[in-house]
Amino acid sequence: MTILETERLWLKPYQANMADSVYAVIKKREIADTMLMIPHPYPRKQLDGWLDYVQKSFDIGQSFEYAVFTKDQPARYIGNCGLVAVSKAHHSGEIGYFIDPGEWKQGYATEACRKMLELAFTEHGLNRVFGRCLVRNPASRRVLEKAGMAFEGRFRQEFFMNGAYEDIDYLALLKQDYGAPKQDTPF
Repeated sequence: MTILETERLWLKPYQANMADSVYAVIKKREIADTMLMIPHPYPRKQLDGWLDYVQKSFDIGQSFEYAVFTKDQPARYIGNCGLVAVSKAHHSGEIGYFIDPGEWKQGYATEACRKMLELAFTEHGLNRVFGRCLVRNPASRRVLEKAGMAFEGRFRQEFFMNGAYEDIDYLALLKQDYGAPKQDTPF
């Protein structure tokens, strides 16, 4: 499996021996609070099943999730970035990511997302990649926008999390617009 490289990051396919490092990050409340599908507390037993699922999905081309490491500390896991729910029939997929809260506001998520978009359009032949984020998480929306994605709409009360309905923003990028100069938007 190929290891991806950016200016400051290594993105590596997940392996079972990463479990303890991944768990140290994924179990944090801040991760669950900003993600749609990660519970808190995160059961340690669930992680092994997730890693197995990620590896199998990678092998069959359904999802391509990578463990994120910084080049200056290449053994320290700092998060996840990947293409999930890849549809070969529709040439589309969803981008997803999380970064250790101790590493927030350093541009790692944007850097990793840009690499995933490159992979989506140049290696996997996708035509459309979308991302979604909680409306109350404007930092995640900024990551998607800085990676080149455009706002497409808001799904009101789409998810029920922690006793409250959550509005979700959807952003996307088409292959035809990949690499095109970004236009300022009025919002």
